[in-house]
Amino acid sequence: MKRISLFLLLHVILTCAVSGQEEENGIENAFQGTRIVNGQSANLTGDGELRLLIQHRFGDISGGLYELFGLDVASMRLGFEYGFGDNFNLGVGRSTWLKTYDAFAKYRLVQQKSDFPFSAVLSVGSSVPTIRDYFPEASDNFSDKLSWNAQLHLSKTMGIFALHLSPGFLETGYLYDVGENLSVFTLGTAASVRISKKVSANLEYLAPFNSDIMGDNALSLGVDLDTGGHLFQLVLSNNNRMFHQAVYTNSTGSWGDGNLYFGFNLIREFKLKYDPGWTE
Repeated sequence: MKRISLFLLLHVILTCAVSGQEEENGIENAFQGTRIVNGQSANLTGDGELRLLIQHRFGDISGGLYELFGLDVASMRLGFEYGFGDNFNLGVGRSTWLKTYDAFAKYRLVQQKSDFPFSAVLSVGSSVPTIRDYFPEASDNFSDKLSWNAQLHLSKTMGIFALHLSPGFLETGYLYDVGENLSVFTLGTAASVRISKKVSANLEYLAPFNSDIMGDNALSLGVDLDTGGHLFQLVLSNNNRMFHQAVYTNSTGSWGDGNLYFGFNLIREFKLKYDPGWTE
């Protein structure tokens, strides 16, 4: 059933990309951030801008009032992204889970315009956990634990609506729960609707195509709030990880069982490169 739903969504996205009504040049993506919820979007940080990401996920809300619906437990990721020109970004981050460092690069291949129906962005990234005395000694080398991934991000905005598709490939590095490393094809899908100029709602589904990966696929809801100085993204998901490999391979919650995680992404931009045409 999951695969049927994914293929139906793929069909809708490709149909919209080919036959969707064209808009004016400089189309603004209905997805507001460089993250949709947990996955990368087709947006990039602007030229000369440094973007700070503070990503926070609390514990399982099913713990109820005793654990203040998960607020007694927390994990986070601190990340930075910088725009080298309008079409190229580099980013780094560090997550508390397994003390994992990650890095990525994004390059815009094409921007949606009145004469082209969608945006396309290529991203490549890697991550490595640095926690001590956790992995088996035979699989505790840097090269054993290093993961890498590549994705193509396709985004189509139609007025206040947007659809997103991210086919990709992931080499996981050693997975403790599986007992080996895996080569996995992945697919990220998402939809967004602009509720107002500064508020949008997002739905995201991330699927790895490998039967060795246990647990439900990451299904997430998000609300983006543009406060002017910050982008604040509220998150409800069955996955509380915040770097690529774990988002696709380590969902520990379940929507069906009510094991969900509340959290947020707080994003702040700093202008480091002077632009004569830029004003506050």
